[in-house]
Amino acid sequence: MEQPKEKRRKGGYRKRRRQLKLTLPFPADLNLEILLRLPARSVLRFRCVSKLWSSITTDSYFINSYETRFSTLRPSLLVCFIANGKLFVSSIPQDNQNSKESSYSCSQPIYRYNMKFPQGPCYFPPTESVHGLICFQVSASPVIWNPSKRQLLTFPKPDENWSNITMFLGYDPVEGKHKIMCIPDSRSSEVCRVLTLGSAQESWRTVKTNHNHYSDYNTFGRCIKGVIYYIADIYHKGVWVIISFDVRFERFGMIDLPTDIYRDMLISYEGKLAVVENKGIDWKSKLWILEDAGKQKWSRKEFLVPFRYHQKGVELKLKSFTHTGELIYVPPTFHKSDYILFCDPVRESFRRFQFKGIADDESGNGVRNGYVLHSFPNHL
Repeated sequence: MEQPKEKRRKGGYRKRRRQLKLTLPFPADLNLEILLRLPARSVLRFRCVSKLWSSITTDSYFINSYETRFSTLRPSLLVCFIANGKLFVSSIPQDNQNSKESSYSCSQPIYRYNMKFPQGPCYFPPTESVHGLICFQVSASPVIWNPSKRQLLTFPKPDENWSNITMFLGYDPVEGKHKIMCIPDSRSSEVCRVLTLGSAQESWRTVKTNHNHYSDYNTFGRCIKGVIYYIADIYHKGVWVIISFDVRFERFGMIDLPTDIYRDMLISYEGKLAVVENKGIDWKSKLWILEDAGKQKWSRKEFLVPFRYHQKGVELKLKSFTHTGELIYVPPTFHKSDYILFCDPVRESFRRFQFKGIADDESGNGVRNGYVLHSFPNHL
């Protein structure tokens, strides 16, 4: 009878020893290496494991190391709309996984969720995702949205005298910082307000624009390689130009447009600023690409479009180019029968993404059609 007790004592000792070993902290380098090898969604989920893991995964060194290790991550098209006090979000793959097929349709997004949305008048500026973050405004207050973390951060108004604002989000790849730049909406101004995200003070600074100009919240903004571009009207001249804002040095510049274009046709093409010219009755569009901002040198490229502005009763608008050279056409409002079209002008092929199922919440309840659809290409 004594032998089983001895075995139980030894077994209990080994168990307690194993538990003790598990409670001992890992070396910091080992923690870092483990987290760097995890998928992005696992990293986000494991931030709540401990304060240590949370501090590691939010540190700029970890973020930069993670981006370098997973530099082959494929961007997605983020679409969302506001309904019933919620923000419905879907992440749609941009890359064509069925490259052997000339065209195909897919009906389910790779990732979707919905979250509570703040009350008040909301304006989403037409822009792309800027290094993982998206900006918009609620009741004239800037809001930064991190779709991956499902977080919204509201900032104070840049100026109490500005009833409405036009805002742009920029990213400086050298110092790894996001900045918000605001000007008064539809009113000429010689100054703007700038705020650096994550700074100790998080207060607005006044920066001279060098050019007295105005724009509004419908103006497209593009941040490309540390420079924000947007179209504006020069005060007292009635001339539409491209205004540039260097995010790192906070300096403004002005670039003449290569042709008369509508102001919402500012896009990103192969890492360069481009404007789209839709003229004539043929099925061709001109793409003007900014090759050198200092010399204001533009190149021109023509591409075929698979339709004019409608296809089988579906209104579609050009939003941007993917990194693989496909055009992205998105409807302005959400209808379950609509779709997003990805077009390859070189191969003359296309693929569709159908909206069926993306507006269902956790309880299985759907929403009606007709909500304004916001889209953000090239989201990582």
